[in-house]
Amino acid sequence: MRPQSAVIALLIAALVLPQFCEPAFARKAHKHKSHRSLSTSHRAVPKDAAKSKAGTAAQPSASADAAGTEKPRLMSRAEILNTDPQRLANIGRHVIVGYHQLSDVKALVKARAIAGVFITDHNVRGRKVEAVKADIDALQDIRREQDLPPLIIAADQEGGTVSRLSPPLRRQRSLGTILAKVDHDEERRKLVESYARTQADELTRVGVNMNFGPVVDLNLNPGNHRDGETRLRLRAISSDPYIVAKAAGWYCDTLAESGIMCTLKHFPGLGRVTRDTHVASAEISASEGTLELNDWVPFRRLMGKPNVVTMLGHVKVSVLDKTTPASYSRAIVDTLMRRTWNHEGLLVTDDFSMGAITRGPPGLGEAAVKALNAGVDFLLLSYSEKHLDAMYSALIAADEAGHIDANVRAQSRIRIDRVFAVRP
Repeated sequence: MRPQSAVIALLIAALVLPQFCEPAFARKAHKHKSHRSLSTSHRAVPKDAAKSKAGTAAQPSASADAAGTEKPRLMSRAEILNTDPQRLANIGRHVIVGYHQLSDVKALVKARAIAGVFITDHNVRGRKVEAVKADIDALQDIRREQDLPPLIIAADQEGGTVSRLSPPLRRQRSLGTILAKVDHDEERRKLVESYARTQADELTRVGVNMNFGPVVDLNLNPGNHRDGETRLRLRAISSDPYIVAKAAGWYCDTLAESGIMCTLKHFPGLGRVTRDTHVASAEISASEGTLELNDWVPFRRLMGKPNVVTMLGHVKVSVLDKTTPASYSRAIVDTLMRRTWNHEGLLVTDDFSMGAITRGPPGLGEAAVKALNAGVDFLLLSYSEKHLDAMYSALIAADEAGHIDANVRAQSRIRIDRVFAVRP
């Protein structure tokens, strides 16, 4: 080959070969990008706009996620406690928190930043009842000094595998185990009332006034061993919704005699759910009619009682809302429960420290705002040391921006005051 021809060949190779040597996935990406060029997420940004965006991201008040959505700046605990006192109190009346250090939760109570506390195994492990009660009394003393209603003191003391306060409290078998071989309502009622009376006496010893029980999820899949920590086969009362409704009603009425509120859990029911919401969100694909005639029977029969709270699970109901769990779904809370069912009882979320909330979109903070705007009364957050700052940063930012529905919040306050303002 002549020198001139060799040079020409090299030039042609330099221009042509990269098109053929480029990896297939890269060529495919370029192809898709050309079709999406009108989308704002792929649109070229002018230099001055880029500078403006960079300036916004650098502001201390907010940050942006990968999709470009502005997120509230993460506030420190000191900043949260020193925010506008009335704003903090308005937010705080909707939040129940768990804690490890008593000093941390005392600071929240003094700032009127919470409605209640959740006590669990790490708060009582290796301690005597009197010591636990002294902690609770110290928190309630602060509320009395503030001339406010008592704090909600919540516990997860179902009996059986979920007996978070045992020891030091007496351990009991689950209601489902006790009722498994009983065939008549008269005997069932005696057993349930005796069980609930014992449990109420034990809870009163440490100052609990709201128990996260009974479980009214139906035991529809007792052979399911893939539901992780949910373990519904060990916790559910029965697969029969009418037996569940009766037993749960007797239980709740008996607790009420001791001034303790019960909590029906976990709406919309976990009986058809195979995934563990401690890890990720789950979905129910049954029709609304099927749910009405089965899973929702115990809830519908009992949730209107004044001594009953309903807990919302992190479970999607595909026929109503394919994208959002019940715990912060407007379609489920506002449209179904508040409007269609005309439900005026108290609603509390399942734990917002669970993976279904913390590991998925839209994130803990935005989910908390959505829950309040949907008509939820209380947000439960068990792991306040790790997650409280993120939740409150979002709630404070939303409140400052006017993004928390004032009418929905006013209605929630009426519901809360109706129950707790008159409590001893």
